[in-house]
Amino acid sequence: MWEYLLSPAVAQANLSAFETPCCLVGHTHLPLLFAFPEAAKGSSPPAIQVRVLEPGETVALVPGRLILNPGSVGQPRDGDPRAAYAILDTGDLDTGGVTVTQRRVSYDFRRTQDKMQRSGLPAYLGQRLALGR
Repeated sequence: MWEYLLSPAVAQANLSAFETPCCLVGHTHLPLLFAFPEAAKGSSPPAIQVRVLEPGETVALVPGRLILNPGSVGQPRDGDPRAAYAILDTGDLDTGGVTVTQRRVSYDFRRTQDKMQRSGLPAYLGQRLALGR
């Protein structure tokens, strides 16, 4: 599917596109985590867990599957102009111990804005770097 992964329904629809326990995605520019916990035998699947990852936050995940968007290094869209990335510690994917830690790092976006302007890119693309929007 080629669309933004912003809702549990769209995330659920994309589960069939991969077979691995974890899927790392981009393009939405937002640090989001969709977790699909395993169901206990004989019970209905638990609700999809959705959370916006905050800088410095570490989330322990229960066994199941997940879709992780670590945010954007170059074009954040969450109001924070710092570059976003995440550390996924897979521990033991079958029994748990999986964590995701969200990180942010400042960079010289003004230098990047200058380069973008010199290369002829549309001005709004450079301007949004300062706003993280």
